[in-house]
Amino acid sequence: MRHGLTWGLIAIIGALLACKKEEPKQETVPAATAPAMPVVPTPNETAPPAPSVGMESKTGIPTAGNSKPPTVAEWGAVGEITVRHSTPLNCETKLVREWLRVSCRTSEKTSNQITDVKLTRGKDFGAIPVFVKKGVASIVTQVKPGIDADWTFEWNEWGKRVLTVKWPNGAPSPTYEFDQSAPK
Repeated sequence: MRHGLTWGLIAIIGALLACKKEEPKQETVPAATAPAMPVVPTPNETAPPAPSVGMESKTGIPTAGNSKPPTVAEWGAVGEITVRHSTPLNCETKLVREWLRVSCRTSEKTSNQITDVKLTRGKDFGAIPVFVKKGVASIVTQVKPGIDADWTFEWNEWGKRVLTVKWPNGAPSPTYEFDQSAPK
């Protein structure tokens, strides 16, 4: 009897397996998506400069405070301020927080060379030594209420030009100006 039961179970299992319909497999295809392409700037594209929030004074009015001198990156991130006669003298004028930098440059291709700059009147609040090297003379100072100082820049052909930085106590803003322009 055992054999009959065993064979009976085998027959039932075989019949069930034979009757089972094999369902066709459906392949799942993912929805079409655009492949992710890395964003690579072309050689002519450059990343926009980092925002200079709180660094640059577009009005030429320094911020209050006693901060550390700006880094090279901070100077590079800001535009120029207006300083009378600076453009014809080829002088770059920038203000970061309360720090003013005036850099006058000459090309080695010209006979007229910038040769010197020195504080000739007043007090320099920044305590950063002037910088003079072939083709460049530069000052960095803190602009605070009460400053009244002159820096004399000298060219071998144009002679001397005096930069005055003045902010009388109680005045709404400082003034920055060279005493004369480049000769025409």
